[in-house]
Amino acid sequence: MLGKLLKYEMKMFGRILLPLYGLLIATSVITGLSLSAVMNNVLDEYLMAFMPIVYGVILVAVGVMTIVLLINSFYKNLLGREGYLMFSLPVSTNKLISAKVISNVIWIIFSVLAFIISASALAFTMIGLSGEDPVTIATPTFEEIAHTLSQVTPTMIINIILGIVVLIVIISLMIIRIYAAMAIGSQWNEHRIIGSILAYGGFQIAEAVIMTILGMTGYASHYIFALLNRPFDMNGVANPFGFGLLIMIVGFGIVAAIYWFVTWYFLEKRLNLE
Repeated sequence: MLGKLLKYEMKMFGRILLPLYGLLIATSVITGLSLSAVMNNVLDEYLMAFMPIVYGVILVAVGVMTIVLLINSFYKNLLGREGYLMFSLPVSTNKLISAKVISNVIWIIFSVLAFIISASALAFTMIGLSGEDPVTIATPTFEEIAHTLSQVTPTMIINIILGIVVLIVIISLMIIRIYAAMAIGSQWNEHRIIGSILAYGGFQIAEAVIMTILGMTGYASHYIFALLNRPFDMNGVANPFGFGLLIMIVGFGIVAAIYWFVTWYFLEKRLNLE
């Protein structure tokens, strides 16, 4: 059932975001063409300002739409009128939350990849029309990458994997924090938005206070940064950087688990639909 929920979520996001991704990449190519034409005195210089603005607007639109869909899908499906249908399905509350979080993590990653692809398309378009050989320009970079990859050790691979896990956990934490705030805000019958904003602000304050109490803003932070900034031994057994990443995974994971429980509790025990 979780697979079906994920399929539904992916389709719902894809109908809106995929066209935006295509528009973003197409605009980046057009921007590169226009900038190259301006630099070659083929087009008016005013286009140098116009097309980057259009590209920037679409880039912002992708980010804003991703956040709007993230919030709206949770509110509409689980806290709004559609909630009567969703909670009548033979599926647990945890699976409903999981489908939302997993799909949103995937689409946030897709949005970042779309930005990277569009920026690369913009750069290569400008290079290609500048008279320079893109292969000649890119060769030193690829050679440097190949040289770096040739020195990859098991420790480095572990750190890369841990780094990816950290990013996924942080993104999941950001999403579930918003969901927990919305779940609490749903208890305010007449002022749900205000309640959600206050709950989110309360979460941020609570996290800051707890971090201060634990000393993460004091001596402990200096110790951790000193540990992470130690010279890295490529062939050594010690892996201080990986240890730091593990600490981050556990710490952020615990916070995310707390928000997950808060979200589950209010949806399971104190559900208040429109």
